[in-house]
Amino acid sequence: MIPAGCIPEACTSVGAAKYGRPIGLDEVIKVDLIVIGSVAVDPSTGARLGKGEGFAELEYGMLRYMGAIDDSTMVVTTVHDKQLVDDIPVEKLLIHDVPVDIICTPTQVILTNTAIPKPQGIYWEKLSPEKLGQIRILRELKRRIEQETGTILPCGPSENLPPTAQRRRRGW
Repeated sequence: MIPAGCIPEACTSVGAAKYGRPIGLDEVIKVDLIVIGSVAVDPSTGARLGKGEGFAELEYGMLRYMGAIDDSTMVVTTVHDKQLVDDIPVEKLLIHDVPVDIICTPTQVILTNTAIPKPQGIYWEKLSPEKLGQIRILRELKRRIEQETGTILPCGPSENLPPTAQRRRRGW
């Protein structure tokens, strides 16, 4: 659906808004590959550090719920060679942290063969009410699961969101 000459533009945030279309929780899709941002990544384990806000993990969890991804879905990150580190302690990773299978740098492609388990969904007990309040589709997912199961999902502790996590409402 994207004209061939427009693919580079479509790969930008502006282009994604222009050429993409929003999808809902009921959309039947199969995602073959996820590209996730990283601040640092350990090539020997696939452990990664993001910005620490957890939005990538929430998106990953929603895709798991939708059945769009599973444990076999490849997770790739692109970083500079200087962002490769060997000191991310795997035992300190949280259950919702997403490891990477492939690291692409300007000079190499690294297959991590990670043994770190991939998250299985949203870990509601870790999700603060403030973050939940920022993401409309996540609130919709929570309501849906609660209706389907007849149970109230847990909520994590309150937090002060950093300024970069503050999102302006777009009339939703």
